[in-house]
Amino acid sequence: MKIKKSLLMFNLLVSGFVAGTSLAQEERIQEEPEPIVPLAYISEPVFNEIELGIGYTFDDAYKFGRYSDLENKGAFLVGNIDAEEYFTDGGFWVVHGTGLGLDSRYLNFKAGLQGSYNFFLQYDELPNYKDDTVQTPFTGIGSDNLSLPSGFDITTNLNSNMNSFQLQTKRKRISTGINLVLKKRWKFAVDYSHENKHGIDSTGSAIAHGVPLMSNITSAQIAEPIDYDTDLVNAMLHYGGDEGQLDLKYHMSLFTNSNASVDWQDAFNPVSASGSISLAPDNEFHQLSLNAGHSLPFSSHLSALLSLGRMTQNQNFQPYTVNTALTLTPLPRNSLDGEVQLTTAQLKLTSHPVKKLRLSAELRYNERDNQTPVDTYDYVVLDSHNGIPAQNRPYSYKKNRINLNANYRFSAISSLRFGFSYEDMKRRYTDAEREDTQENTLLAKWKLKPHSTVDLALYAETASRDGSEYNTPVNENPSMRKYHLADRDRVKLGALVNVMATDKFFMSLRADYNKDNYINSTIGLTEATQPVVSADFSYQPTTSISAYGYYTYENIESSQSGYRTAAYPAPGWNAEFEDTFDSFGIGAKITELGKWDIGADMIYSRSNGTIRMNDLVSPVTENQYPDTKTELNSVKLWTSYNFNKQLVYKLSYWFEDYNADNWAVDGVLPYDPASVANSLLLGNETLDYSTHVIIFSASYRYH
Repeated sequence: MKIKKSLLMFNLLVSGFVAGTSLAQEERIQEEPEPIVPLAYISEPVFNEIELGIGYTFDDAYKFGRYSDLENKGAFLVGNIDAEEYFTDGGFWVVHGTGLGLDSRYLNFKAGLQGSYNFFLQYDELPNYKDDTVQTPFTGIGSDNLSLPSGFDITTNLNSNMNSFQLQTKRKRISTGINLVLKKRWKFAVDYSHENKHGIDSTGSAIAHGVPLMSNITSAQIAEPIDYDTDLVNAMLHYGGDEGQLDLKYHMSLFTNSNASVDWQDAFNPVSASGSISLAPDNEFHQLSLNAGHSLPFSSHLSALLSLGRMTQNQNFQPYTVNTALTLTPLPRNSLDGEVQLTTAQLKLTSHPVKKLRLSAELRYNERDNQTPVDTYDYVVLDSHNGIPAQNRPYSYKKNRINLNANYRFSAISSLRFGFSYEDMKRRYTDAEREDTQENTLLAKWKLKPHSTVDLALYAETASRDGSEYNTPVNENPSMRKYHLADRDRVKLGALVNVMATDKFFMSLRADYNKDNYINSTIGLTEATQPVVSADFSYQPTTSISAYGYYTYENIESSQSGYRTAAYPAPGWNAEFEDTFDSFGIGAKITELGKWDIGADMIYSRSNGTIRMNDLVSPVTENQYPDTKTELNSVKLWTSYNFNKQLVYKLSYWFEDYNADNWAVDGVLPYDPASVANSLLLGNETLDYSTHVIIFSASYRYH
């Protein structure tokens, strides 16, 4: 069925049933010149390159190979290709491929006639190796039905029934498309891709037993099967005239999940209890947009955008529960019958009325109209208890935004920019916490060039958000404020210095400071700050020697307050979070050492996370969690020997060391009744590693 769906999509493309493309694919649609002979390729022939070789990884390092497929000790193949050919009549073809000997391979073929048409065919894979230290007593890993061995008892034979497996997914995608120049000013482009994501992830599960509900819960981390298919279609019809441009675009996305739910037995009551959770449902998205631009007098330009989208979700509901002992009313409908209409409209005017002044004004409107039917559901809590009947709350909103900007250049060395934006958001859904919020933002940026080799910039931004009265949901503390709805004052400050000390040495320094203050939040996030400092340089004393370096420091602090029980509606505790990051890198390259080229790159990065819990009811007590830490050291050394103009031998060495301390993972057993009663975990460990990789390859160049 999946193959038939993919073929159907391709046939629709060939038949011309679509007439636009999405913004995500615009970079694939390039402006093609008139049919000319590329003189650069006549005077200087293009060198095509094919690289073949072998590499060896000296240690198993699952995290090291997360996206590269170098997770296992042993040999691997190296295969890369860059080949292209251009003809005197304007025809051409290009082949580009990387990692062809690995599961992270990429291959793209493109051909066409310049100024007339081009088409492409692309294939790529991407692994995502998350964890290979997980284990579970469940069998049927990778399926939608997890069961426990006969006679399983978590207190007596858990260890003898543990099975190791891996949390990993792999994405495979094939894409094709064509770009046509219909007439002198008209172009049409369309592309289609099919992607499958397959593997195993983890999710949480829980079942309640008896009363009171929250004190009799058993939980487990279980394996979630991943088998997703996504089909994308993008198409565009473009007109480019002397005074204006017009784009008509269409985007379609179809998502299919082969698994509707996953069932499992309760590890603490395997004979009498089981549960089920639904997984990501099938859904569709279609979008049609029109984008137009027109040139006006006084060096002005007017652009407009209108976009209409429709999202649907109609997959059949799963039963309320797999627990047949409960007496339940029937589901009010077979599926959600979900439908969301999206509308975006934008009008933007830019103008250069006088030599020193640039102006821009933008109006933007976004609407999310959720037309999903509202029904009452007698849902089941944790597959065991009848819940209070509740209605779904389809989320809708309307958002209006105004952006005004002015930039005035006083002289060749100084300019000043001012900006103002206003955003109003009205939410429409049942028992909305806050129906209306407004945010005002002011910004300024001063640029100065005191010397031909120095650029300076100072910038600042302030924003304030408030709105209508906050409506506290049932069973929630009236002092609670959700951070994305709460009143907030925001300040951003920054400075930038670029120095071209000589024509061979460039240096840049930048500092930013961001602060959010949730001024009326008693319970919830109350404050957050984020200073960032960075510096980088590049140095090229000769054409054969180059070097670079950078350093970045970032510190994120936030404060959050919470309450204990209804007996303490005021803050009962306060948490202070602090995360610090340092990153440093340096590298150099030297060529033309006879027939030799050499290079080196080094990266060092570390982070530290601190959580400090303060008891506000009994201030003498304080709960300090251990710090979380990471540290990464990476060194790459390489050299190449130019045997002749066609043949180059390459040798590279890569060392990487990663260490992490995470109190939430380190030393936590799959089942420990003394610390985490009634919970079965995966027993995973921090993925520290230290590994070496050597690669030897030969590159053959021809033209």
